[in-house]
Amino acid sequence: MLTIMKRTTVILAGLLLVISFGGFLWVNPGRGPREEVNPTNKGWSEEVEGTLVLHLKGTPYEMGYQRGHFAKDKVLLSASIFEGLLEQAKKEMGLPKFAAHLLLDITYQVCAPFIPDRYKREMEGLADASGCNLKMIRRSHVISVLTERGCSTFAVWGNATADGDLYHGRNFDWITTAGLEDTAILTLYEPDGFQKFAVAGYAGLIGVLSGMNMEGISISQIGAITQDRSLRGLPLEFVLRRILEECTDLEEVTTLMQSVKHTVGFNYVVADGDAHDARAYETTANHIAIFGANDPLETVEYAIPIEDAVFRSDEAMDPVVRSLQRCANAPNMPYGSNSYDHRYKGAATGILNNYGTITSDIALNILKTTAMKNANLHAVLANSTKRELWIAHAANGENASLQPFIHYNLNQLFLQPNLRTVVEDFSTPVDAVVTENNDNTVPPEQTVNKEVEEGKKDVEQPVEEGEQEKNIEKEEEPTPEKKEVTVKEGEPVIEP
Repeated sequence: MLTIMKRTTVILAGLLLVISFGGFLWVNPGRGPREEVNPTNKGWSEEVEGTLVLHLKGTPYEMGYQRGHFAKDKVLLSASIFEGLLEQAKKEMGLPKFAAHLLLDITYQVCAPFIPDRYKREMEGLADASGCNLKMIRRSHVISVLTERGCSTFAVWGNATADGDLYHGRNFDWITTAGLEDTAILTLYEPDGFQKFAVAGYAGLIGVLSGMNMEGISISQIGAITQDRSLRGLPLEFVLRRILEECTDLEEVTTLMQSVKHTVGFNYVVADGDAHDARAYETTANHIAIFGANDPLETVEYAIPIEDAVFRSDEAMDPVVRSLQRCANAPNMPYGSNSYDHRYKGAATGILNNYGTITSDIALNILKTTAMKNANLHAVLANSTKRELWIAHAANGENASLQPFIHYNLNQLFLQPNLRTVVEDFSTPVDAVVTENNDNTVPPEQTVNKEVEEGKKDVEQPVEEGEQEKNIEKEEEPTPEKKEVTVKEGEPVIEP
């Protein structure tokens, strides 16, 4: 009997050891080989209006290595800030840092089968060039699976804008006190075999939060807390990146959005500057609903459909997706929530009050007025038709919406400095003044009416006057003052 008990004990101890060892290996996965990379052979960096701009080109590993080389200090700072956030979580939630690390490692491994190998190789290149711990880089790319944050976004075009161009505004509302804005960069990607695209983001992240590709596809997203969630899926940063890398029109975006495995609740607005159109995608782990401008499917009483405009905050317009949400006063109507009253209805009011006259300055005003207070980490406006971006980042703990916006002409910025024909045009600071009313407001029947202001749905739609064309007198644009572009020493200009 004693012998049987000893054997059983030995067997159980062995199984426990095997399981423990296997678990250790599982949360510490292997990686690909290191490669010899000359980062200045294809990649380079420059400074534009105080912002570090990275030009990354080549294979995934090469682009990761180039990022780690040109932004090494900011990458290491990103890791330090990330650790600081975990320390804050320990104080506020009582979660030990080792437990937070383990939770993130497990989350990454559950997501890993859905993450394309090219992104894994790029993270490895980033770690190798910067000296940052690869596990820390992996952990930072799955935070979105565990936390959802409120943001806001709108896209307007056609009859809504003064020139017919598509303007896509996006507020990324997140923590402004952690110092992440100190790692802010603009990254211009030219990946082998995929679309060229630009990303307003942070040095330690290869995932995408805000950006546009050179096919005119611009992206945005809003966190929308839901009970229908899963760790098994593609984190949103990689969903957005795949859109920019792989899609050239909204049909391709829709195909991708319907094919990927989503994780938690997010609303997306994706715009096509060439087609002058946009779509809203409301997602949970197992559901997706798709809406266009002035969509008759928006039947919920709080919806404010507008012609040639798509905009979103947290609350879904799809009844099924909304029934699963736990944000914007759910399961009740969203009236009275910051999401609806400030961000969603604020966008609707700004669009309707300026309908037909929206320019980049007015779009910036709408963007600023709908930013969350004390939580606006960065704000981006895209002219997706002309491939222009206006970007502002938080500074010293103050909202991005309170900072000057820097203007980037991507048609010029993607070129080497010696090949740019309008060097002075892509880095003009923009500091539009937020106004409640102006001389360009539309007639009273085109504003949000009293019932909407009181939390009801009825909104008068802008009235088209037959086929009459809009006659808009354009002011003569002053010749912009030329600005110097600085290429970092030791990083030669390479002919494309």
